[in-house]
Amino acid sequence: MRTTEERIELMHMQAKAMERGLAKRRLAGLGSVSVFLAAVLLTVIYQLNGLAVSISDDSTGSSLLSENAGGYVLAAVIAFFIGVIITSLIFRYRNKG
Repeated sequence: MRTTEERIELMHMQAKAMERGLAKRRLAGLGSVSVFLAAVLLTVIYQLNGLAVSISDDSTGSSLLSENAGGYVLAAVIAFFIGVIITSLIFRYRNKG
């Protein structure tokens, strides 16, 4: 027979093991979401490749002001927001641990 202290210690060990399993599943989920979003971003960039603006030496700085560059700006903004969200999730996850 186990004593009360041994049962409590065993219960705490099982709770920690369950928390580690949950953390691993969350990390795997975030990794899957990151891979999926990277694939979507690459697909969007590939689809917008046909809208490329020809850049000459005199218009290098103003290439994003062209009316055809909206897709690239949109892809960059989406990538930035996804990066911010993933970074904030990682910081929350690490602060809880």
